[in-house]
Amino acid sequence: MEPLTEMREVNLTWYVGLDADATRIGDALWTGEELDDATKARIIGLFRMTFREPHIMVERHKGEPVYLIMAMTADNVLRLKPQNLVTGLPIRHLEAAT
Repeated sequence: MEPLTEMREVNLTWYVGLDADATRIGDALWTGEELDDATKARIIGLFRMTFREPHIMVERHKGEPVYLIMAMTADNVLRLKPQNLVTGLPIRHLEAAT
């Protein structure tokens, strides 16, 4: 996992919003929307995750980095949803591998 200070020239093939606001921001980036300065300022964590063992990833995203986004609400509250990380990664399920 690598912390980033900005996303420039990123091929956003997969991302996980670690909270509801970050998911909305990721959705906007996914669809090519420009973020206003106030929205950009709410991003408090941005990470690029690269898997050492890409064979565990779903075939379509094998070897691609996953971007993790964390953001605070407009009233400066951070509400993390750790289950987003567990359920949002492009990892093959064991049943699918057999």
